[in-house]
Amino acid sequence: MAKKGQKFKKYPSELKQEVIRLYFIEHLPKKTIASLLGIDERRVKLWIKNYITHGKVELKKGKPKKETLEEEMERLRAENAYLKLMMEKMLEEKDKKKQRLK
Repeated sequence: MAKKGQKFKKYPSELKQEVIRLYFIEHLPKKTIASLLGIDERRVKLWIKNYITHGKVELKKGKPKKETLEEEMERLRAENAYLKLMMEKMLEEKDKKKQRLK
């Protein structure tokens, strides 16, 4: 838990975008990305979660504004891309299991 007056490390947005690229394009596991870039794995998970739910990694503090139609479309596209990727992974794992059983 954060302590009063505690300073938090800030990461550049380029690093966060690299995490997203490695995860979604290169299909690297979160643990591998964290060790490659020298970042805590929980931070990598948080950035990926933010990207999936909000369509971006950088979140602004304060009261959230209403989402525009363009932002909503971008967010929904990111969610769809993630779900398609997860579905492909699940089907690949299922096929591998079937092949092992034969």
